[in-house]
Amino acid sequence: MKYLISGLLLCTGLFAAAQAPYTITLQKAASQPAPALQSYAIAVQNGLWLLVGGRTNGFHGTSGSGSTFPTSNSNQNIWVIDPVNNRSWKGNIPAALQYQLSSTNMAFYQDGNILYCIGGYGAGCPGDSCYQTFPQITAIYVDKTIAAVQNGYATDNSIKTTQDSRMAVTGGYFTKLNNWFHLVMGQNYNGKYSGGVTGKYTEQIARFTLSTLNGAPVISNYQVITTPLQYNGANQFHRRDYPSVKMVMPANRNVGVGVFGGVFNNQGGPFVNPVYFEDMGFNTLASIDTSFKQRYCLYDCASVSAFNSATSEAYVSFIGGITDWTIDENGNEIPGNASNFMPWFNRVSTLVRTYNTIKEYPQKNSTLPGYIGGNAAFIIHPKIAVMSKTEDVIDYAKLPSGNTLIGWMYGGIEATAPQSNGFNPTNASSTIYEVWLQK
Repeated sequence: MKYLISGLLLCTGLFAAAQAPYTITLQKAASQPAPALQSYAIAVQNGLWLLVGGRTNGFHGTSGSGSTFPTSNSNQNIWVIDPVNNRSWKGNIPAALQYQLSSTNMAFYQDGNILYCIGGYGAGCPGDSCYQTFPQITAIYVDKTIAAVQNGYATDNSIKTTQDSRMAVTGGYFTKLNNWFHLVMGQNYNGKYSGGVTGKYTEQIARFTLSTLNGAPVISNYQVITTPLQYNGANQFHRRDYPSVKMVMPANRNVGVGVFGGVFNNQGGPFVNPVYFEDMGFNTLASIDTSFKQRYCLYDCASVSAFNSATSEAYVSFIGGITDWTIDENGNEIPGNASNFMPWFNRVSTLVRTYNTIKEYPQKNSTLPGYIGGNAAFIIHPKIAVMSKTEDVIDYAKLPSGNTLIGWMYGGIEATAPQSNGFNPTNASSTIYEVWLQK
């Protein structure tokens, strides 16, 4: 495997545009049939959403004598949501998979009719007495599972798993480029969660192919990028819980992945230099942008990816979540500080990337309906045109002028103030928002 550190890949410099090419706004959808849920896995088929895992409460906290991830707040059901017809169904998880598929922060990817779920963190035995990151990859057959949940049948025959210690990852990202699957960064955390105690970070991108045997996943051709991408005294692969999207690379129009933000660097804060990687067929190349420092939306949040073929620009918009810099009521940009460390954010921020520049545009003139978006998901509208070899990278040139419904944001963590505490609690959100793009 090869790696590349490139401080010349991107530079801020002068940029022609004075603002982002579009504005994103949210509007509460008319139908609200979904449960309160954050950090879940999701698959979409024929307008229905299949939800597995995640939490029914808000931010987990970092202190206390008990578990910060009690099973009483685990999503212990499989949900099917019909957002158009305002209906929902819930079904049981197979007993043998109850622990993993009730866990939080699984890495997941929908490949056609299969939703692959990897790892996840949660209780692994009764009574909340033991916690782990689950060493397994599970294949959920979406059509059969949806049908079983809707009709009240057992889901045992539509969900198959494989034990594999290499899959013990939580807080990572899972995707497919060409014929290769990529499990990106994350950590293996065992024991009850405690603030200041870290798990074992993978510090790698794993690359492999998948097939099935009697329905269960089979991993082949497993390889890893393990040579650290060192910069500023930190291993840039030492990340978890970051926003990551598939994107079209402006320089060659190859489909790759952007990894943005994530925690924690060697100063205990967020990473600020994006990592990009592309599958080249015979290997995967990774690069770090050492000349750009991201300021906004540095934690896992709902994200929109688009590419403008007319200008060869890639756009990535982050919806809320947790930030480093903030914006006050007068539109002033305020750097993070000890008294307001990594606060919840109530705005959208968009990155515009060309072949040699990148620029960050927080939406100063509009706010979100609250401090929302963290650990939520963006679900693209099925009628929106996407780029070749992608599922959800919007073909921006094909969007009409004006305001377009591009999809929905569902669930995630909803905070009541920039800094959460006993007086300013957080909750899991059940809200479905329409996501509108003004071009």
